[in-house]
Amino acid sequence: MSAVQLNLGSLAAHSLAGSEDSDFERLSLLLPRAVRFYLEDRDGGEQPGWRYPSFLDGAQVDADGREVSLPDELWQQLRAEAERQGVSPEDLLQHAAFYYGAARDEGRLTERIVEELRREEEGGR
Repeated sequence: MSAVQLNLGSLAAHSLAGSEDSDFERLSLLLPRAVRFYLEDRDGGEQPGWRYPSFLDGAQVDADGREVSLPDELWQQLRAEAERQGVSPEDLLQHAAFYYGAARDEGRLTERIVEELRREEEGGR
């Protein structure tokens, strides 16, 4: 599987990691989860704050950002969504990282895991 190297802004990296400890390996593990979570929420009726916020238009990724890796297939999906929303894929990547961090802090990640486990149990009966 090929991967795309990208720059994730330092604030987005901290939000994604949930701490200031945001090394390449940790971010490259979390970022695909964040992008999948973000894209799956689109299919679930678009939660508040899901769409790319217009107030971030033109924001620059800071020079202190972190280099990250994202599987090419997932990058293509994010690029298609960015085109649909009329924003750059790099901007939507930053937003997906913030969105994931906010969902974690709200407890929505835990809710989703519990829901998926419940569905697996029901399917196995």
